[in-house]
Amino acid sequence: MNEQIKAQPFEVNVAEGRAYWTMGILWTMLATYEDTDGQYSCMEELLPQGPAAPPHIHEAADETFYLLEGEATFFVEDQPIKATAGSFISIPRGTKHAFQIDSETARLLNTYVPAGFEQTIIAMAVPAETRTLPPASLPFPDLEQAKQVFDQISEQYPAAKTTNFF
Repeated sequence: MNEQIKAQPFEVNVAEGRAYWTMGILWTMLATYEDTDGQYSCMEELLPQGPAAPPHIHEAADETFYLLEGEATFFVEDQPIKATAGSFISIPRGTKHAFQIDSETARLLNTYVPAGFEQTIIAMAVPAETRTLPPASLPFPDLEQAKQVFDQISEQYPAAKTTNFF
């Protein structure tokens, strides 16, 4: 008989969580697939002004955002939603969405239920050397390589399946 592994309580401070740079963003892992037995993931993101995510669909995961600092516009099924610090945005699985940062920078919490999408970030990123936005010299992921990473991660973590991200 297989004994099911149960997620254990844990604590992580954003100042000490695993931090990565990719796509011009600082991503700090607060809860990953491994931490939660796949139930959910949570990341804090520091983002620069401008487009943050193109229109895409998470096919098997619900996504939420909680804006800690700054201003952003979310486009949910092409309808704009203006968000400021304290705003909570819920994107059910299968919903086309995109967003942009309207302020100089923004800081937000980003969750996925179930977990898996965070694995794509980890696979495409480099460890952050500081808790700041990545240097401008850090290249964005190659489009073809990014698609391959998404496909590979989606095989191992089905909730990571995303349409039109790259």
